[in-house]
Amino acid sequence: MSEQTPNQAPLRRAAKAIYDTVYPSAEWTPVPFDEAERLETVHYRNAVAAARYFQPVEQGALL
Repeated sequence: MSEQTPNQAPLRRAAKAIYDTVYPSAEWTPVPFDEAERLETVHYRNAVAAARYFQPVEQGALL
């Protein structure tokens, strides 16, 4: 999600919320969300996948 379009902003916010909730501290993941996004860590990719899964239909998600 490195090159974002305006309609990706809600997906990024959702992924960040999921990431911060599931991985609340350095015990769970060694880097904060922005760094994980830059490095495309497995933790980041899992958060994005979860955000896409729960994305509302009107935002273009395939359920």
